[in-house]
Amino acid sequence: MVVVKDPVCGMVFVKEDAAGQTLYNGETYYFCAPSCKKSFDSDPQKYLASFNDKGSSKESNEINFGEDERNEKDNSLREHN
Repeated sequence: MVVVKDPVCGMVFVKEDAAGQTLYNGETYYFCAPSCKKSFDSDPQKYLASFNDKGSSKESNEINFGEDERNEKDNSLREHN
């Protein structure tokens, strides 16, 4: 499972659940909602400036969860319900 971060609102979500994506300067950015994609597409530099200021990079915005990590996370969530 790969988790990504929306450069507009900062929401973290599973890449496969993205509401849209944009290829900009050779990088693919994923969005949680069509409105975030629309905002980004209208002024990518505005969002990338603040996105990159937060220490984000493509590598840090994609997190691969292996089976063990995913199972631990699922178990932790179940315990809290």
